[in-house]
Amino acid sequence: MVGLLFLICFGVIAFNYFKSDKTEKGENAEAKEFKIPEVDEYGGIHLEKVGDKVRQKNWGTFRLLETKSINEAFELTPMVITVKDIRRIQLSSLTDEAKEELKSYTGLSFEEAYSVYYKENLSMEEIDQQAALSKTDIDEEVSYLEITYSVENKDSKELQFFSMENVTFNDDLTYDVPSKNFIHSGDTFMGTKKISRLDYQPGELRKGTIGLLVDPEAKLDRLNSFSFTTDDIADGESHELLVDGTSFEIPLKGM
Repeated sequence: MVGLLFLICFGVIAFNYFKSDKTEKGENAEAKEFKIPEVDEYGGIHLEKVGDKVRQKNWGTFRLLETKSINEAFELTPMVITVKDIRRIQLSSLTDEAKEELKSYTGLSFEEAYSVYYKENLSMEEIDQQAALSKTDIDEEVSYLEITYSVENKDSKELQFFSMENVTFNDDLTYDVPSKNFIHSGDTFMGTKKISRLDYQPGELRKGTIGLLVDPEAKLDRLNSFSFTTDDIADGESHELLVDGTSFEIPLKGM
């Protein structure tokens, strides 16, 4: 009888010990999972290698899914565009405010809606309503494509120019950058429309970052190619056309 009681007591102690050890390990693993670095500024700049995560305070969590290091210059004389990196980044744990902000970059922009509905004799207000109806809610997780680049005016006069008006990934995913870019930083902070854009001063170098949401239905699993189309180059004072815009292509497969 004593032996039986001893075995029961030993079993209870062992069960509690291993349960406690397992719980402790689980809690430690959970704690590590939540120890994601938190920053105040744009989280993407803190991602260095695939799998890295960072939390942008009061906004959301960033995780690097894929990166392509380009570091290639494209010249449309006298402007030089240097594409640094193209990356695919996942967003999660977004705040409600961040989701609303990103939602405005889905669907049709007003310009796109106008090009679709102007033939139907809709008023400007009605076209604006159509653009609003095309917007979609942001899911718990969403990915975006990030382009980091720089633009330099190598001329001795002021020039009017927009480096990336349209960009295309994998030959079929195309964006109008002025209306779809949700990261207004550096070069793109200078104005996203011709009417509001600040001209490039002689010798001026600007750095920029572009962020473009990926529609979940696009099912973009890997970056294979990238191309971009520039604006025309015009004289900053007379607005005289100097150079027609052009397109450049970058193969990414195998990089």
